Amino acid sequence: MQTSTRTIDVTPVRFALWIGAILLATMALFGNQAAAAEAAGRPVTILFNERQLELEKDPVITNGTTLVPFRPLFEAMGIKVEWNQAQQIVTGTADGYTLQLQVGSNKAVVNGKTLTMSEAPRLVDGYTLVPVRFISESTGSLVAWNPYSPQVIVYTESFIASNGATREQVQDMVDKELARIKAEYEAAQAANQPPEPIAVPEPPQGSGVYKPAVSDSVDVSKLQGMYYGFRDDNGGYECGGMCWDMFTFLQGSQVIVGPPVNGGPETIDCGTDSCQSYTISNGTLTLGNGERYSIKVEGGTLFIDDVEMERVRPANADLKLTDEYVYRGYTGLAGISAGSTSWTNWITFYDNGTFKSNRLMLGSVQGGAPTQGAAGGETTGSYRISGNTLVLAYQDGTVENLLFFVHNDSAPGQNNNIQIGENYFYIDED
Repeated sequence: MQTSTRTIDVTPVRFALWIGAILLATMALFGNQAAAAEAAGRPVTILFNERQLELEKDPVITNGTTLVPFRPLFEAMGIKVEWNQAQQIVTGTADGYTLQLQVGSNKAVVNGKTLTMSEAPRLVDGYTLVPVRFISESTGSLVAWNPYSPQVIVYTESFIASNGATREQVQDMVDKELARIKAEYEAAQAANQPPEPIAVPEPPQGSGVYKPAVSDSVDVSKLQGMYYGFRDDNGGYECGGMCWDMFTFLQGSQVIVGPPVNGGPETIDCGTDSCQSYTISNGTLTLGNGERYSIKVEGGTLFIDDVEMERVRPANADLKLTDEYVYRGYTGLAGISAGSTSWTNWITFYDNGTFKSNRLMLGSVQGGAPTQGAAGGETTGSYRISGNTLVLAYQDGTVENLLFFVHNDSAPGQNNNIQIGENYFYIDED
């Protein structure tokens, strides 16, 4: 009886794994609406025969063409590179191989044959850059462009052959992997399209009893405006890990403790809201209901119950946000406390005045029952920022009016860290 054996060539599979690992890292960019802009702002890298080249000069993209440093790439192929400064001519030599090109000319001579480049080589900071396609045309290497990373991938003919694969096999794998990533990228981009705008009502009108503080320096005899400060909530049992203390000092020696119920402090009307009278004596802030807090000013900074307070500044008129913000909290210590839990809530704002959120409600509700806590599923709608009030109008007709301000620790001219109701939201850079 004759037996036969069947040999399975695993080399293409190995290449597929390599290529998949290279390109899979690209998908990390697709997690939020800034993915395309983030990719565009990243330096182009070069992966040469499965190792990343160390470059002193980053590749550049001009007129839709990627230009890469000539010397490190060709020297990595074993080609000796020489530079004629006077004539600005680059030559490359190896066994059975010659190349010559001149900065400013799109003609190059390779083994006696003239090649025409899409862009002429250029000098950038003393480095000669050539079009990436010229690498393939002048050396026979397989070159692929991953715009989503962005990255130039180069396989030399000798490297492909040494691994028992063919150029056609590797090209097919690269093409399929790039097509898959393109499809996933486009799907992610489609999912990140902003919702259709809907009408957003004006926030409630206050009685005018609130006036914002106009200076960072505080005088306890003339308190005015809204102040906030944070304190750690170890264990997360009071505020989910971080408590935000808020005091709004109003005309007529009145104060509101905590976030106003109808949005920002400008919505306060003491005829309907829980305003308290207050007095300050001997370092003690005493409310009309008997609550007491220590109060002092050091170096012009207000401290209440030893919490450093900062003034709330009105938001810029017609402010539009264009980022994804997250709020993280917890209760109990994971692995230590029974029943411990943590949560991450996010809200994405778009410059067309719309938003997406993974919470059904973020705070008190106008036109519906008050609610606290998170609910599953994505919700969408439109928003308006007026003064220190964020109005969220949901697609189902529900409207929320929430306290809003930009934290003073945000980068100058930016809105990295914001307050929505009692929660601190920030742009997650990870």
